Amino acid sequence: MGYSYLEPGNELKISAHIYFSTNRVNIAELVKMTPEQLKAAEMSSIAAEKEIFAQMSEIEKKWAKQAEQTMALRKAQEYLKTPPTPHTSNKWITSEYDWHEMSNMVYKFIWHIYENQRWSQEKQTSVTTSFDLSWYLSYNTPHNPDYSGPGRQIAGQERKHFGEKADLDRYLQGRINAYAHLFTEISPPIPSDQKKRFCVNGVLLPGYTVEVTREQKVSALLELLTDDDLADCGEAADPAVPPPIPFKTKASKKSSPTRDHKKKHVPTR
Repeated sequence: MGYSYLEPGNELKISAHIYFSTNRVNIAELVKMTPEQLKAAEMSSIAAEKEIFAQMSEIEKKWAKQAEQTMALRKAQEYLKTPPTPHTSNKWITSEYDWHEMSNMVYKFIWHIYENQRWSQEKQTSVTTSFDLSWYLSYNTPHNPDYSGPGRQIAGQERKHFGEKADLDRYLQGRINAYAHLFTEISPPIPSDQKKRFCVNGVLLPGYTVEVTREQKVSALLELLTDDDLADCGEAADPAVPPPIPFKTKASKKSSPTRDHKKKHVPTR
């Protein structure tokens, strides 16, 4: 008895079991052999089984290679079907629930004001007594990215309390100004450590670029240097090596003032 199962591009299962049955296996002729002959024949049969198993293992490797190709074709189709990430083109919009949003292909800033009210017996109506502000700055990630774990929210506060609306407005404007540099482009460069949030199946989605790190900038500059540039750098003075002593000719020698002074005071005989 056996069991086999194939899910293209994902899984292959082959399981087989045999059981002794007198209706299927006749050993009448085998029992006429000596124990030594039977043991030798058994070992030969086992060797043949192992050869068949080795062939099956090679077939499994061949299937795995083909299944990877099937899987890659499916993943490429998933990538092409990924819809563009909705955004507001760096403009403020207001949703039906009074949430305010400004976003681009990489970042999203949203905020909402809650008015705390109480019933006024004097005015016979509800009056606002204080305000709560919730705001969030996050990555505007696409549908089903390679990574969607912690860190999607960059900054924010939930229901920050204010007694006066003017204080809330000043605080909110300060937060907007602090992150305004993130909303000057439709597709600003993605921080290098956040690239996977904008990749699908290992490939960066169209329209995105990744921020160049300092190390990458230095590496790019070094690649622009020619052999002559490197040679010039190598000829630079080594501070560990003392400079050569200048050579003086006889004509360049000057009489020492001390010697001249001594000569003038030598008594004559």
